[in-house]
Amino acid sequence: MDLDRLAELEKLVDKLLEEHKKAKEENEQLWKQINEALSKIEKLDKEKRELETLVETYRNSMNSLIQKLQNMINVTESVYEEKREY
Repeated sequence: MDLDRLAELEKLVDKLLEEHKKAKEENEQLWKQINEALSKIEKLDKEKRELETLVETYRNSMNSLIQKLQNMINVTESVYEEKREY
């Protein structure tokens, strides 16, 4: 092998090493972004579950209040009807 061929191979190896280094850095950056996205998804999913629980609690409270109001209206109507009959 002559020196020119060795120099060419050395440049090729250097280029491959540099490309590998860049690819590795890019890969690490992409994994970092993936992990950040997964963390955000987990956080948002947790917040969603908490909000769903809160909505269900509010719904139950509203249903309870509506039932109490309906009972009060019924009692009031009964009392009013009784007074009208006298």
